[in-house]
Amino acid sequence: MRYIIAGALALTSLLWGCAGSKGIEYNTSASHATEERQPNNYTLVYSLPKTTLNISVEATQIRTYRGPYYQYAERFLGISGVPSQDAINWKINQVEIDSYQEADPDHYYSLVTNDRHVTNFFQLGKEGFILPINQRQLPDLKSNMHAGEMEIERPLYTDMSISPKVVEETRTVMRMVRQDTAFVNVPVMQRATVTKSLEEKAAEVADLIFELRGNRFKLLSGDLDLFPDGKAMESIIAEFARLEQEYLTLFTGKVVEARHDFFFEYTPGREVTDNGSEYETLFRFSDSKGVLPAADVSGRPIIVELVKEMKTSQLDKISQVTTSKAHSGPGTLFYRIPDVASVRLTDENRTISSKRVLIGQYGKIVSLPADFLWK
Repeated sequence: MRYIIAGALALTSLLWGCAGSKGIEYNTSASHATEERQPNNYTLVYSLPKTTLNISVEATQIRTYRGPYYQYAERFLGISGVPSQDAINWKINQVEIDSYQEADPDHYYSLVTNDRHVTNFFQLGKEGFILPINQRQLPDLKSNMHAGEMEIERPLYTDMSISPKVVEETRTVMRMVRQDTAFVNVPVMQRATVTKSLEEKAAEVADLIFELRGNRFKLLSGDLDLFPDGKAMESIIAEFARLEQEYLTLFTGKVVEARHDFFFEYTPGREVTDNGSEYETLFRFSDSKGVLPAADVSGRPIIVELVKEMKTSQLDKISQVTTSKAHSGPGTLFYRIPDVASVRLTDENRTISSKRVLIGQYGKIVSLPADFLWK
């Protein structure tokens, strides 16, 4: 209602200014831009507004990396259900629906007047009824963004143990040695470099985890000779916890999250059904690939649905309402009263965002006699 009142007040201000003094006859009229008219010094061109939806999507990519000792988690630590393979998952955090007004290319009008005060006409643009072409109405537009693969710096695990993975062992081997006229087996000490097996390394890390837990318990219970206090105690406990968690990830794996933003635009009015609603696949979403273009059938469709609330349907009873340029002519002014639409984004019949938005092209174009005030 406030839009209608504001529009009426603005038109009243315009037309009163066009009336001027009673001694001068002012003529003001608008016609569709496709109609031929002779311009003068006070001819203005204006456009009716068209609404475009600006939809922003925030999604999170979750990468799960299995630990190098994952197969020993239950055996050495009693932890079950750890990831056995790397995985990528996506989730939609939130969706925001916004809108902005732009010039409707199908509804440009030329305003011809002999009154220089008709520039007040542009005040209607602030209420969204008439959009002046010399005012900046568009926001900073964002292109459709589709994030690629997230780069993860390797290696993920650097602290695998507190002992080296390669050790030297002394072995006793038998070697044939010639003594006098015979050959005999003689034991010989031999040093060899041996790489620990994966199981041995996992067992060492598990022992270290239990040792950290034991030392932390002793520190908290006062069993250690050294008993720090204040900030020193907090720092030591925090470091114990950090080290334990770092070594635990060798068994339980790591999870890395990254947020991505996507932007889409949709202009309503493409294919409106008989009940005043329209549907369109805005984009597609895959739990493993994330946000995808609408044409990529590997993801499930995210549907934008608009339902007109028919707030301006009663204007059909007014004879001055027009919906085409055929009604334009001398002595008329045109403005658009927007209608309200319920906008909803759904993911498999689950609503992920909704909002009521004023849609200019869903409303009515009203023609008003330019000289009705001074007749």
